[in-house]
Amino acid sequence: MLPVTLPWFRNAEIECITELEAPLTESGPFYTDVQPGDLVYYKPLDSITLIYEETSSVPTLTKMGEITSSDLDAFKDLPDNLDMHIGAR
Repeated sequence: MLPVTLPWFRNAEIECITELEAPLTESGPFYTDVQPGDLVYYKPLDSITLIYEETSSVPTLTKMGEITSSDLDAFKDLPDNLDMHIGAR
């Protein structure tokens, strides 16, 4: 699926979310220790979330990756709706 450009929206000033057209195949393990910079798949809503602020977690997340080369503060200044490109290294 990668690389891909998807429409994202900001949620609660802590994360950016994109909803997928079809569910991803995943079998866990589920992840409950969410950290700023994490990119997670939320199975109940078939969405990908990029966490950029401290937050609590739910037990239905699968960690997909993390942002390692960016200042997370940049996400605070993004518009509420935007297209964002995700790629793999």
